Amino acid sequence: MDDPGVEVFRQPLTSAGITIGNDVWVGSHVVVLDGVTVGDRAVLAAGAVVTKDVPAGAVVGGNPARLLRWRVRPETPGDPVGELEAFGARARASAQELLDRAWDPRRGLFADRPGAAVTVRAQCDAVEIADLLLGGPPGQRPAAEQVAWLRGRQDPVSGLVGEITDDSADGLVDVPVDGDGPRPGTAGLDDPQALYHVLCAGYALDLLGSAFPEPVHAVGRLGADGLLRSVAALPWADRAWHAGAWVDAVGTACHWNRRAAPGSESPVLEALSGWLLTHADPDTGLWGRRTPAEGLLQPVNGFYRASRGTFAQFGLPLPYPERVIDTVLQHVRDPRWFAPGRYNACNVLDVAHPLWLTRGTGYRAEEVTAVAGRLLGVVLKQWVDGAGFAFAAPPLPGRAGSGPVGPAGNWPAETVPGLQGTEMWLSVVWLLADLLGGAGALGYRPRGVHRPEPAAL
Repeated sequence: MDDPGVEVFRQPLTSAGITIGNDVWVGSHVVVLDGVTVGDRAVLAAGAVVTKDVPAGAVVGGNPARLLRWRVRPETPGDPVGELEAFGARARASAQELLDRAWDPRRGLFADRPGAAVTVRAQCDAVEIADLLLGGPPGQRPAAEQVAWLRGRQDPVSGLVGEITDDSADGLVDVPVDGDGPRPGTAGLDDPQALYHVLCAGYALDLLGSAFPEPVHAVGRLGADGLLRSVAALPWADRAWHAGAWVDAVGTACHWNRRAAPGSESPVLEALSGWLLTHADPDTGLWGRRTPAEGLLQPVNGFYRASRGTFAQFGLPLPYPERVIDTVLQHVRDPRWFAPGRYNACNVLDVAHPLWLTRGTGYRAEEVTAVAGRLLGVVLKQWVDGAGFAFAAPPLPGRAGSGPVGPAGNWPAETVPGLQGTEMWLSVVWLLADLLGGAGALGYRPRGVHRPEPAAL
């Protein structure tokens, strides 16, 4: 109507559009003006004239509409930057001490924590933690020797990496520094440790500027038909996490095989991606089903593993991202897994990564931010200076700056700080902080197994 010399009906129209969130009640005779956004779980009272944006959870009414009360009072995580900067500084200051704590000088290898056996994963976790917090390889052993040891663990026939064998009375094994140590000749795609070593050993070598000497032949030999038979036979119905872990390892093997011999991975990767696309549940966005005993735990955790090794690793779009958000937000309200004293790194990572991976949709963004802020507040309290994170929260209220650094009474081993918990939780903190817009304050960014951007690109 700006030009009075031209009839109104001849003048141009503009439209910014109206956005209505999820679970919103719109009363009768409500008017919502152009350009307004109504947040999730809000209520627009009958007869309201809504002239400006309505916050999530607000109840508004009147002309013009104003806030009457809150249906769901917003969680306000506040500005996380200062707290994240302080945490990043504490973690870097502790890095050398926590690596020294896990080092077994007698064997020249890392254990997850003092008193534990040396494992392949512990070497890889140490490489990732050092890269995150120190910007380079662990100083306990020359990088060239670490590379030689990891490369020497790969079986040239299967291309897989088995666990350190029990060759001595104390359960450990001497491995020469040139890497010419025992190999896992019998490890196969049904060995959970060998499957995870595809991820952790491959990415540790990548961070050290190297790679497996051989392709992962056990995956390359599957072919498209073998892959389809294998993935269909996985226990998706009741053990979706185990199925997802298998997919994660196979997808990651395709990533390494592509680097070793471009094009060789195509039949397996294309068959795997196609199967996942056509078998995703359009109601949940996941693979697998909830179970009576665990609710959504198996499919949510399985989704993280399966999507990490395929869609996330190769930069492919998810089939039903908004349904994933719905399902994960429902799961994170389950007190069996997300109540004080019940958190562990696996369960929180398997929530944080899907929410981060789908953040570009903007769907239910306020709720996602609130969940990220709440989880981050819980996680940061579990850090122990000089020791890092335990895999699982202790069966006590969270602690800040102090706590058990060795077996304490009858506390489970997973509640004692170690390399695995530290590596996983540091990545979780980054993902949650990035959902809050504050990851830059941490001073680190994951570059290994839990790297945020597609590794294949």
